[in-house]
Amino acid sequence: MAERKPMRVLANSMAVVEALAERGDLSPAELAEATGLPRPSVYRFIDGLRAVGMATTTDENRARLSVKWLHLADAARDAMTEWSGARRILDALAERTEQTAFLTVPRGDEAVCVDWAPGRGIGVLTLAPGRSLPLYAGGAGRLVLAYTRDVDEYLADGPERRPLTSATIVEADALREDVERTRSQGYTLSLDDATIGIGALAFPVLGADGALLGCLSVAGRSVDVRDRQQEFTDAARAAVAELTSGATSELATPLS
Repeated sequence: MAERKPMRVLANSMAVVEALAERGDLSPAELAEATGLPRPSVYRFIDGLRAVGMATTTDENRARLSVKWLHLADAARDAMTEWSGARRILDALAERTEQTAFLTVPRGDEAVCVDWAPGRGIGVLTLAPGRSLPLYAGGAGRLVLAYTRDVDEYLADGPERRPLTSATIVEADALREDVERTRSQGYTLSLDDATIGIGALAFPVLGADGALLGCLSVAGRSVDVRDRQQEFTDAARAAVAELTSGATSELATPLS
């Protein structure tokens, strides 16, 4: 019993942090609603995060994550040595397509963005470094679902599928069809299902054993993604080849 309490405290703290990361500044009441925690507990977690410099409080008494998280995020990204050459590749892809290029990796029931090269329309994109997509929405999320999960197990045991837009795929049969389509064609086309007016093409970066290492996606206005799909596909596949070569060679290098 004694061992469970610290784990529960950590889990609840993480729920508060994730709510702030996903929704931005929140009042204690909003945090309590978002996490399901009692309001007194929320106050304690906010005070604890403030004490270690991980959160601040605005003039309106709303909790906000501090910039210290950016330093931790940079350290975490630097530790992922398999993606050490990704920034150059993402920059080149963004310049070639004039769209935003993303690198995401699987994490539980989410696809988490670890790096990007911003293109036009950056302010309206849902994804950004440190942010995530559920596995039923967006190009990156749906591709990760297709390449890492048994879709029936995900449908049975996964989180609630709340629509992000009217185009989000939440119905079980439609999601099964989407997974099969992604596996068959080797990429995912996303149009308006994560953000209205925004589209993306997502491609797998596979290891030597065929397992998914990450996902490369190109995102921008839906009309551009639709009209220039082949152009973006050709550019992204060339970038995937570079990423795959760098990631697999880094993973194959023994530690000294």
